[in-house]
Amino acid sequence: MTRSHGVALITALLVVAIASLAATALLASANLSIHRTAALRDSEQGWWVARGVEAWVLGLLEADRKDSGFDALNEPWAQPVDHLPVEQGFVRGRVEDLQARFNLNNLDPRIAGDVYWKQFRKLLQELSDVEVPLGVDSAVRDWIDEDSQPASMNGAEDAEYLNLDPPYRAANRPFTVVSELLAVRGMTPEVYERLRPLVAALPPVRGQAPAPTRINVNTAPVELLRALSAATDEAKLAEFDRRRREDPVEDAAELGALIAEGVWGPEVSAAVVDYRSHFFQIQGEVFVGSSRVALYSLIHRPDSGMPVVLAHSAEPE
Repeated sequence: MTRSHGVALITALLVVAIASLAATALLASANLSIHRTAALRDSEQGWWVARGVEAWVLGLLEADRKDSGFDALNEPWAQPVDHLPVEQGFVRGRVEDLQARFNLNNLDPRIAGDVYWKQFRKLLQELSDVEVPLGVDSAVRDWIDEDSQPASMNGAEDAEYLNLDPPYRAANRPFTVVSELLAVRGMTPEVYERLRPLVAALPPVRGQAPAPTRINVNTAPVELLRALSAATDEAKLAEFDRRRREDPVEDAAELGALIAEGVWGPEVSAAVVDYRSHFFQIQGEVFVGSSRVALYSLIHRPDSGMPVVLAHSAEPE
């Protein structure tokens, strides 16, 4: 009888233990489901907030086009937002002028001349804190041109890339993203990281013939402005940089006067620089609950009509 009682007790304890394990598993599963649902809800809400921010920026850029005929760093669109409260979270971000960067697609010989290649070479020379491999400028140019013949002894076409592991071919077309530079022979991560904030890969405007993109002198970093010409006058450039935030170039007459001052050599004209911009990028982050949503939007603002979103991404490119 005692033995039977012992077996029964052990059986009861096993049943209780199994029931406890089952209950714990059910509670853990339910808790996980609740957290997963909350995360999905927060992520969805964050995405819609991000799209709302995008719509707000489009309206801001449209209003700016109507209110002023120039683009400069002292305007409302150029001011970063560090903490904009929204329901259950906040938004932070900024609008970047992509014409404050060198458009890599200006190197396409089908749409532009050697002046842009010289600017790109000068820009690489400005990166004095990193070692730029010999011939990387020629390799970049070969990456974008449509033929399969190296433009110079330092160039690189299919023959160089097909010997790599894994092998690939030169693009022989315009850049679609800046990170393509990492596939170009000779490009190092160090040079790329220094170059990345100074360059862009801007697409042609739909319905228009491909054309070079001009640099906005009001918003471009001094490093890039210096690279526009081999004959840049450092003192005059420094003076312009000192005054441009409070006194930017506002029209064609002022731009012509700036060029006439001799800040750059004769190769820099109103066909190379501008005081307005048409390409922008939203760089935004939305924090709602436990979620973080990043949104990078490429925007084209035409001379008339509403700005248009050309691409969305959760990454900078």
